[in-house]
Amino acid sequence: MPIDYARMQKRYPQQKAALTRAVKSGRPEKVRDACRAAVKEWNEIGAWPDQWSNWQRALDDAMGWRAGIQLEDL
Repeated sequence: MPIDYARMQKRYPQQKAALTRAVKSGRPEKVRDACRAAVKEWNEIGAWPDQWSNWQRALDDAMGWRAGIQLEDL
């Protein structure tokens, strides 16, 4: 499966903005949903961005690191 670089370049800023809005909402379920949507799209694109850990960190902060939820499990 080829990597769709054009789609990643177009969608990454939108995904980052969605994550920022979710974090600022203070609602863990919104952060989880933003992470889930981004991971789904990254898998469709065929690559994860270099900054994927920002999504994991936001998920850990929102859900609690003890929850042990990993992005790849979403």
